[in-house]
Amino acid sequence: MKKIIVFIYIMLFWTSYQSIAGGFKLGLQGQKQLGMGHTGVGFAQDATTLYFNPAGLSFVSPQLNVGLFALIPNTSFLDKNTNSITHAVSQVFTPFSAYGNIKLTKKINFGFGAYTPFGSGLLYPYEWTGRYILHSINLQTIFLQPTLSYRISDAFSIGAGFVYGFGHVTLEKDLPIQSAVTNDIAHAKLNGKGSGIGFNAGAYYKGEKVHLGLTYHSKVVMKVKNGDAIFTNIPISTSSNFPTGNTFNASLPLPSEIAAGTSFKISKKTRVALDLNYTFWQSFDSLGFDYKMNTAALSDAKSPRLYKNAVSVKLGLQHEATKNMIIRIGGFYDQTPVQDGYVAPELPDNNKIGLTCGATFKIYERCHIDCSLLYENVAKRSQRNHETGLEGTFQTKVIAPGVGITYLLQKRTYKRKRY
Repeated sequence: MKKIIVFIYIMLFWTSYQSIAGGFKLGLQGQKQLGMGHTGVGFAQDATTLYFNPAGLSFVSPQLNVGLFALIPNTSFLDKNTNSITHAVSQVFTPFSAYGNIKLTKKINFGFGAYTPFGSGLLYPYEWTGRYILHSINLQTIFLQPTLSYRISDAFSIGAGFVYGFGHVTLEKDLPIQSAVTNDIAHAKLNGKGSGIGFNAGAYYKGEKVHLGLTYHSKVVMKVKNGDAIFTNIPISTSSNFPTGNTFNASLPLPSEIAAGTSFKISKKTRVALDLNYTFWQSFDSLGFDYKMNTAALSDAKSPRLYKNAVSVKLGLQHEATKNMIIRIGGFYDQTPVQDGYVAPELPDNNKIGLTCGATFKIYERCHIDCSLLYENVAKRSQRNHETGLEGTFQTKVIAPGVGITYLLQKRTYKRKRY
């Protein structure tokens, strides 16, 4: 019984943070950038650069930039033992971003951003074969980032931003405990709020045709304090193992990342961009947590995860089709950090390939409408989970249309920008 209870808690809490740090890490921080395969480290187009490369603010006009996406994942699971297929319930999530920047002096620029780098969810049918592993997850996170950039010369700048992140997660699953009187299945619900701090720093070079960028996102240690563990339909005979009002504390390091990018003008109206990202996922070697109330069957525990570092490659192209319209296309390859034996319903992750497109329409000199579209295919992955024994094949596909608006805070007095 003790092993069952400990396993239940491990899976509940790991689910919450797998969603924050792994397969639900969102590449939806800017409309223009997503249209070009989510490139932006070496191509500062708008205020969104404070996320991609804070040094790029030195080369961006004062403006406001807001955007909204409709994230639509589609996940299925083929059970190896029964050959039955389970489809997660269709849901729509709405990641957003909001950025703004101003010039403090000729060389110093200030910007502020609010965006959702992690956030999604999964909802499986109640009777599916993995009901004791996961029924649903709903995650929302927001990062706030004040940023400064300093223009050292006409072609080179540096910048850095402070990051404060906070979020909320709700998880539900059934427990392998049943009442002999009512036949009700025990149910667990986990509510937790977490927060952490970090920074983002970068350097940017803007040449006549070639732009270069380098940026670093620090590790952010998310801390959960007094998260609520709620249990229902618990038989009286085992109720002492699930104390009412129990809470937990935990911490988890979200990994650091380094990225290099470049963009190159191949013609008067066309530019290509390339980003390379390396994420230090290996910091997820294990997960530990402790509870306010321990029982004979419930003790503090650690669960190994053994993540591996991963790379991603992003490529995009932008073309000024007309005086008032710019079009974009792009694609990316994203390597999964999840090793064999650790694929689970809350993180049915594998290597990903994504295709993107987008456009900007100038409404008038100061106001531009941006739109984008993402299609992502997570390759099929057949696995047997070391801890749960769940064996089968997961497949996930994602569609994410987006729209945003850019408003310039002052009229441009220089030659019209070639994107």
